[in-house]
Amino acid sequence: MMKVVLNERQRRLLVAAEARSIGRGGIAIVERATGVSRHTIMTGINELEQSDHEENEGVRKAGGGRKKLTDEDPTVMKDLESLVEPVTRGDPESPLLWTIKSTYRLAEELVNMGHQIGSTKVGELLAQLGFSLQANKITPCSRLGMYRLFAGNA
Repeated sequence: MMKVVLNERQRRLLVAAEARSIGRGGIAIVERATGVSRHTIMTGINELEQSDHEENEGVRKAGGGRKKLTDEDPTVMKDLESLVEPVTRGDPESPLLWTIKSTYRLAEELVNMGHQIGSTKVGELLAQLGFSLQANKITPCSRLGMYRLFAGNA
């Protein structure tokens, strides 16, 4: 329940305050009761003891959090472009582009090339490149082929 209402810092300070209020053995009791690690509780206690912490301080330190995939793996965009370029569809006059390969297939090919990427991230990168994610539709050529198949079976 705490995870839903409180952010990381608030949760850390709350469990630290509880541990301090219990006194001796409080860290172990709060650790068992909440599932929050001893290290996190100790970090919270240290934050509570610092008198110069500000209320508007961010949840994470500057530079914290996950780095962008394109920063960690700068070749992923070039490799993705090379995979979709031969199968790109769309009006050259229009900014709307799409590819006939699925994001799952592209992710699989990028993994085979040595990148760590999933289909959701491939979709985000395609959007950055100006591609539209559209469901598979029957093209006029394939529709004509279907009519031939049905006409031959009649």
